[in-house]
Amino acid sequence: MTRARSASGACADCMHFVNAPARIEAMIPGLTTMGSARASVRGEDGICIALDLIVSGRDTCGRFTFSSPLDRGLTQDRGQP
Repeated sequence: MTRARSASGACADCMHFVNAPARIEAMIPGLTTMGSARASVRGEDGICIALDLIVSGRDTCGRFTFSSPLDRGLTQDRGQP
């Protein structure tokens, strides 16, 4: 993974990227006992469901699959887990 945007696109624009706090909390059991996925220190971080890793929204990788704004409604913060 790299930190710069590349021709393959950034994680924040990928269909595998989950940034919704409620979904992150559901995916990491016990997270809410230590804090919250809504914390400002998380910033652009999210979970890549293809790699099963916490990544920055600025990261890139070879598994990038473009996500339209409609698709991102399923993975980004829309108030639904």
